[in-house]
Amino acid sequence: MQEGQHEEQQDQPLTRQKRWQAEHPKARWAHLELASALRRGIVTKQPCEVCGAAQVDGHHDNYDMPAVVRWLCRRHHRAVHAKRG
Repeated sequence: MQEGQHEEQQDQPLTRQKRWQAEHPKARWAHLELASALRRGIVTKQPCEVCGAAQVDGHHDNYDMPAVVRWLCRRHHRAVHAKRG
């Protein structure tokens, strides 16, 4: 990295994802814990609980329990968030 380049990167605005992570540290922690549990085989993905689709995201109803998730396809995961506002 060239001299002064580090300072320029600090001045750049945060991406939407980085801003969300900074604003939701508990949620970020739960996501990282779930990813770790998946890698270690403690948790395994299940089909979407609504439609049975194989490609799913884990939805946390309670961030204090990071390994307890509802497995939802992207469509149904978005629908859950849309209902919550």
